[in-house]
Amino acid sequence: MIKDFFKTNYAKNTLYILIVALALRLLWLALIPVVPVSDSIMYHEFAKSISAGNGYAYPEGHLTAYWPVGTPAIYAFLFTVFGESFLIIAIFNLIVGLLTLVLMMALAKLWFNEPTAYIVGVIYALWPSQIQFTTILASETIFNVFILLGIFFWYRPESNKYSNWIIASVFFVAAAYVRPIALLIPFIIIGLSFLRGFDFKKVFSSAIITVITMAILITPWAVRNYNLFGEVVLISTNGGPVFWMGNNPDSTGEYMPLPEDLYFESETERADYFKSEAVKHIKAEPGIFAKRLVKRFVDYYRSENIGVNWNIEGIKQQGWDKAVLPLKLISSAFWVLLVLLALYGAVNLIRKEGWFNALTVTPIFALIAYNTTLHTIIASGDRYHFPIIPFIGLLAGYSLFSLYKKKNPAEYYLNL
Repeated sequence: MIKDFFKTNYAKNTLYILIVALALRLLWLALIPVVPVSDSIMYHEFAKSISAGNGYAYPEGHLTAYWPVGTPAIYAFLFTVFGESFLIIAIFNLIVGLLTLVLMMALAKLWFNEPTAYIVGVIYALWPSQIQFTTILASETIFNVFILLGIFFWYRPESNKYSNWIIASVFFVAAAYVRPIALLIPFIIIGLSFLRGFDFKKVFSSAIITVITMAILITPWAVRNYNLFGEVVLISTNGGPVFWMGNNPDSTGEYMPLPEDLYFESETERADYFKSEAVKHIKAEPGIFAKRLVKRFVDYYRSENIGVNWNIEGIKQQGWDKAVLPLKLISSAFWVLLVLLALYGAVNLIRKEGWFNALTVTPIFALIAYNTTLHTIIASGDRYHFPIIPFIGLLAGYSLFSLYKKKNPAEYYLNL
């Protein structure tokens, strides 16, 4: 039965998987109301401010650049066009989820084969946290879809390579407006391209096109921030505070609230202060920093409860308090299983292709390493591992296909 599915029409199979994904997300949406908590509350407030014409500002009217503007700006656009409604955001989340699924399948087909693409699609269709994020105002899934769009256009073999680089850079900038960590991703990909062929002309051309495209798209926001703060702020001012959250005497290595008894003239002054405090702490306590590196690494991979946590009020509103723990267990078990499968898939891929090819032909390993390293140093927790979800899914899909192939030898090969 599985073999027959593998051999049928790709578009038809993709449609079947999309229908399953859509049905599960619609079911969740029908059962769980959207009730913003944590950062979701601020995204809602910022979106209302922008759509009302008051700019990117707190409810009391103070302009800000603390959180990246991308997510509130998208929600503000939706509110402006369709009216203020959580349902509109949920529908948008549905579209983002389905597009993410299609892009993951497309990359799996490009880098591996069609059967792996189907498995990846099924994995993402059933992924508990990705279903749960249908009813959450958040940046995580928006960031992922922009990154995947950028990667898709960068790596697609057809069409003009220059236009591909431009389009990909546009999506990477869009991702950076959601989470500034995306700023380095195109240059990581360019570096991988250089390692593959040592083609200086190609690397130089792609780098110049990328830098120019990014500069054109980021400059207007940077100018706005300069006019607001009197100094250069490309995207946001929360880098220093987040760094401090993971590196201070009272830190657990995860997110924590900022002290309320401190006064600063501006957000940039606050950012500089917390960054310097974090650096001082690391220099003063290198042993504690080293221990926290290990803890943050473990925290990055140990669980995936954030989808339940950020839906907690909606779940309780339905009177389903007892479902919270089982939902967390299911979500985390699914995640841990996929991480183990991804590890198995990575080992298989390296054995088959050799470590150099496996690590450079696709950006999977590099982007997992980049995001993991970043949050091992800064601050960690399950909410922060969302940027690697597509790549864990790809490796897990390849792993399951490898297991299927071992039990059912067939004429399937990697497209690497």
